[in-house]
Amino acid sequence: MIIEEANTKASTRRILASALVLLALIALNGSSVLAAPPEAKRRTIKVTINKGQNYTISGVKEGAAPGPKVVNNPNALVVQNAPGRIELVGADVGSWKINVTLATGEKVTYVVTVKAEAPPQGSLVPGAAPSVIP
Repeated sequence: MIIEEANTKASTRRILASALVLLALIALNGSSVLAAPPEAKRRTIKVTINKGQNYTISGVKEGAAPGPKVVNNPNALVVQNAPGRIELVGADVGSWKINVTLATGEKVTYVVTVKAEAPPQGSLVPGAAPSVIP
């Protein structure tokens, strides 16, 4: 009898402790969701540059790193950060999205598309070797 009663008390304590932990997790998760203000929609700026051209994003908040995301071709852009600006150079055909915080605090997404001036000429298949001279 005493063993059954001890097991019942221990299992009741475990259930109550589990319920308390579950309620604490729900309260923590719910308060963080309620405390976070809704994020305003980002302004989108579309930029198209040719391969080899550069583009400067100026007025960038210092210390805020840009958030680049490759949409098509990771080799399409070369990105350099400088105080207050970001330098972009078109390296190959493709597109990227770059999330930036401006010095005014506004959050902007630059959709950068790099185009080639002309399609590639010829093929990359190696040519035939010249014949041997006797």
